[in-house]
Parts: sequence; C-alpha cells; structure tokens
Amino acid sequence: MARGVGAQISLLAVFTAMLILITAIAVVAFGVVPEDDDHHPVSFAMVLWRSLMHALDPGTLGGDAPGWTFLLIMLFITIGGLFVLSALIGVLTQGFGDMIASWRRGRSVVMEHGHTVILGWTPKVPTLLREFAIANANQKKPCVVVLADRDKVDMDADASAVVKHSRLRIVTRRGSPMTMADLRLVNLAASKAVVVLTPDVHADGSTMLPSESDTVVLKTLLAIAKVVPDHQKLHLVAELYDARTESVARRVIGPQAALLRASPLVSRLLVQTGRQSGLSVVYSELLDFDGNEIYLMAQPTLAGKTFRDAVFAFETSSLIGVRTAKGEMLLPPKFDRALAADDELVLISEDDSTIALDGKPSKFDDSQIAPIPEPVEPGPERTLVLGACTRLHIVLHELDAYVAAGSKTLVVGEHEIAVEDFANLKHMAVEVQVGDVTDRLLLDTLDITSFDHIIVLSETADRSQEMADARTMVTLLHLRDIESLAGKKVPITSEILDIQNRDLASVAEADDFIVSNTLVSLMVSQIAENPHLVAVFDELFSPAGFEIYLKPANQYVASGELAFGVVCEAALRRNEVAIGYRLAATARDPEKGYGVVVNPAKNRKIALGASDKVIVLAES
Repeated sequence: MARGVGAQISLLAVFTAMLILITAIAVVAFGVVPEDDDHHPVSFAMVLWRSLMHALDPGTLGGDAPGWTFLLIMLFITIGGLFVLSALIGVLTQGFGDMIASWRRGRSVVMEHGHTVILGWTPKVPTLLREFAIANANQKKPCVVVLADRDKVDMDADASAVVKHSRLRIVTRRGSPMTMADLRLVNLAASKAVVVLTPDVHADGSTMLPSESDTVVLKTLLAIAKVVPDHQKLHLVAELYDARTESVARRVIGPQAALLRASPLVSRLLVQTGRQSGLSVVYSELLDFDGNEIYLMAQPTLAGKTFRDAVFAFETSSLIGVRTAKGEMLLPPKFDRALAADDELVLISEDDSTIALDGKPSKFDDSQIAPIPEPVEPGPERTLVLGACTRLHIVLHELDAYVAAGSKTLVVGEHEIAVEDFANLKHMAVEVQVGDVTDRLLLDTLDITSFDHIIVLSETADRSQEMADARTMVTLLHLRDIESLAGKKVPITSEILDIQNRDLASVAEADDFIVSNTLVSLMVSQIAENPHLVAVFDELFSPAGFEIYLKPANQYVASGELAFGVVCEAALRRNEVAIGYRLAATARDPEKGYGVVVNPAKNRKIALGASDKVIVLAES
C-alpha cells in the first residue's frame, strides 16, 4: 500500500481475481451452473466471465435466472465488486490528484530544446526575462526555463507579469540547482545557454554572505558537471563575488564558461560614474537589448584598410575594436593597424542587421576641430562615501586607482569599520565614522559641501531591497536640502537596487544612479545570447587600458552646428574613439535618455556647447 498508485491497483486486481475464482468454484460446487441458449451448461471460462461482469456491474444481478443459491452467490460477488470499484475509484482519484499536484509543484521533466536555463531566483531574474524577451523577439518559439527553490505558482505569476506581452514562453520548475535530480528536470544538455545566479538570501530570508553565495554557485557547478558529462560544450554563464573563487570554478566547469564577478563590476561603475555623471546611462544603453548593443562581425572587404579609415566606413554603426583570428581582443587596436581578412570587428549598432558598409569619405574643416588642450595634472580630492555595504572595500580600492596622491575619503556607515583594512591604499587616506546615514543631525555635522564627490551605497544587511532603496532616497533628499541651504552643489552618485525605484529616486535630484542588479542582469543576458562578448566586457570594464569617458565637448569641436563625423575625427586625433554625446539641456529628462545619445549617424547634425559632453573610448 505504501508503494504508490500502481501497487495499489495491482493489489485490487489480485483481490478481484481471487473473488472471481472463488465465485466460479462455488457455482460449480453447488451445481448451479447457468445454461446457454441450447440448454447446455456453460463452460468454466464463461462462469469466470459472468462472475467478472457481476463484480464490475451491480445491475447484472437483475438479469439472472431464478434460483436462490445462484442468486446468493452472485450477490456475494456483486457486493465484493462494489468494494473493489469504490477502492479503485479512490486510488485513481488520489493518484490523479497527486499527479496534478506534482505538475503544479514543477516536478516533471522539461522537453524543450534550444532553450535558456536560469538556475536560481533573485531580484535579477525579472530583468533577465525582460531582456531575453527582447533579444528573442524574432525567434519562432523562444523559451526560458527557470529552476529555483520557490513555489512554482508564485514564479509563474511573477514571470507572466514581466513578459505578458511578448512571445517568450516561461517554463518554471521547483527544485534546488545544487541537486542533481532537480537539475535533470530542466534538460541542460539540450539548452543553448545556462545562467547560474548568486543567491542573495537564505531560505529564512536572512542576508547571505558573499562567501556563502559563492559556495552555492560552486556546488551548482559541480552538480552541472555531474549531470551533463559533456558539460564543456555548454554555454555557461555564472555569477561570482570573490576573485579567489574563480580559479576553483574553472577547475570544476572548464575554461569555456563565462564567469562574471558582479561586485567588482558594480564597484568600478560606481566609482567611474561618481567622477563623471551620465556614465551609467551609457552602459545601460550598451548592455540592454532595447537600443544599441555591441556586436562582433567579420568584414573581409575592409582587409588592408587601417582601423582609422575603417571607423568612417560605417555610417550608422560605431567601430570600437577588433578581435583577431588568435582570439586577441584589441579595444581599440593601434589606429594605423591594417585590418586582416579574418579579423572580427567590434561594433556598436542598433541590430546586427543594421551593420553595413554605408559610410562615405568625409572632408573635415580644421576650423571646426578644437586644438588639443594641454594635459592638466589632477590635484588631491575629498570624497564622501555614505553607507557601509559588503562591496565597500572594493569601492575604496577602485577609487584609489583614480584619485591623485594626497586624496582623502570619509566613510560613514551604520557598522564598525576597521580603518587598518585600508592601510595599503596608495593615493588616499581613509577616515571612518559610525552612524545612520539617514540621520539629518549626523549629515549636518559632515560639512558635505566641502567634498568634491559623494557616493551613496545601499546598506542591505538584514533589509529588503525596497527598504534599502527607501533609505537611499531619504539620504539623497537630506543631502540636496543641505546643499540648497548652503547654496553649493556637490556631484552625488547613488546605488539603487531596483530599476522601478530609479524614477522615484530622481525626485531627489542625484546626478546619477547605478542600478546595480539591473546592470549585472543586462551583462549576463548579453553574454548568454553572445558568448564572444565575454572578452569585450573583460577589456571594456578592466581598470587598465581604454575605458568610456564623458569629456567636455568644447575640447573637441567648436561651437555651432556640425556633423557627428567631425567629433569622430577630433577624437581620433586625440587617440580616442567617439561613440556618442550627452546634451546638458536634457540631462535630467528620463524620456530623452538623460541626454545620452549613443552611436549617432556620422552625418547627423548636432550643436554642442561648453556644458555638453562627448562620449569617448580613451585611456584616461
């Protein structure tokens, strides 16, 4: 009885067979065997058959020939049959109910092929689903399978709310990504990409430490390696926190996997954006699928042309680099380097279908190009960091790489911070202070207008994402009020966790926001769709080499209306690559992309003033 529906039905079948056999023997023993139409006694097999019919259909009793002995024997099997049928109906009902419940719990094996698998459910999942819906809009039957230790009904409801107007089909399964039996449900071997997300909280809702999150990811990778024997052919994207975990993960899953360390990435973007407003909007434009993205495409007809000449071979796309046949990523290469036929060009374009050699040779008027300014040595800076989160150490080390010697940074957070942890910084000294960053009395004592930059970090320890963002907004409102009373503004960059809170937070008039979860999700979704972008992002977000900067437009071109191609020429003369611009007049308008325009056509006429910016790929 404990073996399930199949065993219970088998037991009932055995009981029914015994009941029929006993009935048939009794009929023969008492000499009441019924006769056929020719008045001959029926065979024993026919007695068995009629006994079965009486067991299955109580109404058969009314058609029996008179004879009390025979009728009483048939009444016996009919009553026994009633019990058997009742038990059978109960077993089938329970079994069918259990099967439906199993389907609702998401315990059946996925039969999809060419699908994307997401392992784990974190606040990044809605953004991932939204981006996959946009990226696969031109596919026939796009599908994403999510495996997470969460109620299937809740996952289905949340996923449907995100992609309800798209063609993307979401299949959810409940289970632990660390368990091999659960991983087998999502058909990893037939998938086109597998995304492993780092969990943020434990099952009881408490915040998970970065080391614990990496442990979960490593165990998931071990389970994947066991479930898929040929796992090195999987297109795997995994998120990690600690750089020391990466080498171990490589040993587990192989060198082909894309391993992203989210915390250093967000920290670097926070520091860069804190020093140049608008940078987060540029990265968001490049990383999401709604607008311009980065593509790799071969253009053998450009073989022999220099990189500088190839920049103007594209009218509606922006050339930023080259991937050689040996896999070397040059972002960008030397401008006089001749392109090879087997080079892949790294381009920013609206879609891969819009990449075309549609450029025209241009003649530039030197009067439109501003003279190259003399380099200015930066002086010491004072930075205020509000909020002590898990990535604080990484933020300060990133900041140290950008500031000049003699700089100072004050860190204020609700938890005790050991100042000796920052003794190895080369360019700046760090002072720490314990306090609530939403406390107005505390903020009034900090003399915030004396700082050159302010960075507000989300303090997420034992708080929900909504509460952390709410505290950030309160801090921003206090800062702007203090500035208003002092009559002086300081650039403020803040970290927001939920993209839905960005527009709400803009009421506080921060200069820029880093929506950390969204940026990481965008990068993961890009790499899941195009594995070659791993090398591009490694180069683009590395602290060494070329990075994206927003620089004053009057350092490149003269005022007045001119084509964007003139800006590109001015940037090339400075050993830089121009990819767009930012207009100060619309810098606070979300409807106009906060003034940021990436990848404009080179013949597009624009008028840039002293307060506008040019977006360039430069070394410094």
